[in-house]
Amino acid sequence: MLRSMNRTDQDTSRVIVADRQVIVCQGIGSLVAQMDGIALGPFATDLRSLRRTLGQEDGKVIVILGVRLADADLAQSLATLGKEFPHVLVVVVAEDSEFAFIRAAIKAGANSVCMMGRIIETLPLILTKLVEGHSLVPTDILRRLANDTQDALTRREHEILGLLGDGLTNFQISARLGLSENTVKYYLKAIYQKLEVNSRGGAIAKYVAGNY
Repeated sequence: MLRSMNRTDQDTSRVIVADRQVIVCQGIGSLVAQMDGIALGPFATDLRSLRRTLGQEDGKVIVILGVRLADADLAQSLATLGKEFPHVLVVVVAEDSEFAFIRAAIKAGANSVCMMGRIIETLPLILTKLVEGHSLVPTDILRRLANDTQDALTRREHEILGLLGDGLTNFQISARLGLSENTVKYYLKAIYQKLEVNSRGGAIAKYVAGNY
């Protein structure tokens, strides 16, 4: 448990957990509820309810955001929060297999990111730093980002590009690799950027020609 921040109730930071799955919100919420100096707010499963909740909040607010809400993907959620609630601090949480979302979250200006597999150890530290006014990206994520160069395709991106070249649809790729379709879309977006193309056909053409 984190040490007390010696704050008044008025100064206590509120944490809103948002994910399309209620069970995920409950799991993260149970961890947050054990922390001193932080008050757990209501859960949100869609962007509409998250916006409504944030509109009613005063003071310091931190949103722990999953990569998907019921009515919005991560990019939409981050864009909306940044535009309508620029004072709100955002921590994006993703599964280890969804690292493309972490990369996208950092580029989109998230205040911090956390891998679900290490949430028990890292989330308390992240929230403490945010309460103190400091953003934090865990060192293991920084290390992965450093090894994942901007121009080189990752192993997973090579794998997806190969399946793309075989003519598989996004749904078929997601089923083959055990990923969500949204995750596949994020990987494809990264692939297009690295290959400097703007379409599926362009990526396949470079794959067939070996220009990647």
